[in-house]
Amino acid sequence: MKRLVLLLLLVPALAQARVPVRVETMVQPDTVLVGQTVRLRWRAFLPDKSIVNFPARPADDSTTHWRAWRTSTLSPNKRGVREHRLEAELQSFALGTVAVPGAPFRFRVPGEGVREGRFPTSLFFVGTTVPLDGPEPPLRDMKALVPPPWWALVPWAWIAAGLALALLLWWLVRRWLRARRAQPKPAGPLEAFEAPEVEARRRLSALVARRLPEQGKTLEHGTELADLLRRFVERRFESPRPGYTTGELVRHLQARGDVASGDVNALRGILEACDLTKFARRPYDTARAHEAEETAARLIERWAPAQVSAAPSMPPARAAGGGVR
Repeated sequence: MKRLVLLLLLVPALAQARVPVRVETMVQPDTVLVGQTVRLRWRAFLPDKSIVNFPARPADDSTTHWRAWRTSTLSPNKRGVREHRLEAELQSFALGTVAVPGAPFRFRVPGEGVREGRFPTSLFFVGTTVPLDGPEPPLRDMKALVPPPWWALVPWAWIAAGLALALLLWWLVRRWLRARRAQPKPAGPLEAFEAPEVEARRRLSALVARRLPEQGKTLEHGTELADLLRRFVERRFESPRPGYTTGELVRHLQARGDVASGDVNALRGILEACDLTKFARRPYDTARAHEAEETAARLIERWAPAQVSAAPSMPPARAAGGGVR
């Protein structure tokens, strides 16, 4: 380890009675092999409350690499002198004696102006790792190639292309299925040629023959009865929008002006009772279910065109306006 000490005491400083400043440069170790690290330490001893500015880290070049560059300030000693320290680690790739110029710095002692100084030059020796006069050291064999990781062997491009093709096919099939479901189904023989009242009579007769109320199946009975009445009214009175709610269908009939209000109220009673059975699961007894069937039969016959006189075989009609409750 080499230590260089310099007392910065210039003639102008003596003339102006400035405080002398002591600086120190340390090199450890002073002999290294090429590529090894040398630790440099520059220290300046100034009175307490002095201000010191060290330079920034130098840039690397082809023969020098700075591995560290840090500054610190220690606590003042008993004499009121504080140590300001600059430490660096250096790798030199130049052979022989290497001279590192001392770092410049600026400082100001309390009560004085700003002064500039420079640390002493650092010297150390860099030797070679291979003897110059032989023998030549043996060279190691080349290492085998490292196998690539598994993810580098996976054909990600082909996988992405396959996924994109599968998504495209799925989208096309889904679009084709939606278009197919949206197409109107061809009407069957009965749907194509049956009049609204004929279809309603046929469905009502089949519903009566099933005797669902006696089996406790009031939900199925109310759903079927409401559906056949809605379809009959929509076809018979040319509802502009199939799928009307009970209130919308009643208002549509009332707005026509050619349907008796008593018949509209009877239809509303049946549909509202069926809605309560369907959505609120409110059951009803057998007598009320058959009363609703009779009322539906009378409405079908009353609203059927005059030339159609056929009527389904139904039990004797009871008071109009009855419905499922």
